[in-house]
Amino acid sequence: MSLGCLLTVMLVALSGCGTNDPAPPSAAFDIEGAWLYLGPSDVPHTLTIDRTSMVYADVEGQWSSSWTLKTHDNGAHHFQVVFGSGSGTYLPVGQSMSGAFEVTGTLLTVQLAKDLTSYPPLQSPGTCTATADGTPIPDCRLYVKN
Repeated sequence: MSLGCLLTVMLVALSGCGTNDPAPPSAAFDIEGAWLYLGPSDVPHTLTIDRTSMVYADVEGQWSSSWTLKTHDNGAHHFQVVFGSGSGTYLPVGQSMSGAFEVTGTLLTVQLAKDLTSYPPLQSPGTCTATADGTPIPDCRLYVKN
């Protein structure tokens, strides 16, 4: 094999090394599992997460929505989901969302943004409140491991 061919093969083999690309959805996702919503403002619901999807379901069975996990990055604590299907009157539907997450013990804090252009900053993990007076952080959700 000529030196030029050998260098080309080496460059192709190394081209994926050292990147900061997010993990593909088939890779393990740190927040996989069943979660129960704690607050601060939506109705009680469950959130079930696996390597490819997120499913929200009202505990009284009035609504549900399924989302396809587009990408996630465990190290950066980020994910992106695209709406798949839903039933009942739960909104949002037909949107894509990005999110930031933090797990503290059995608590999961999720900060959502209604697009895929940037990730929202995660404020006040474990509480979803911004100030001492208990003002809720918009689009923040707190869950406990179910």
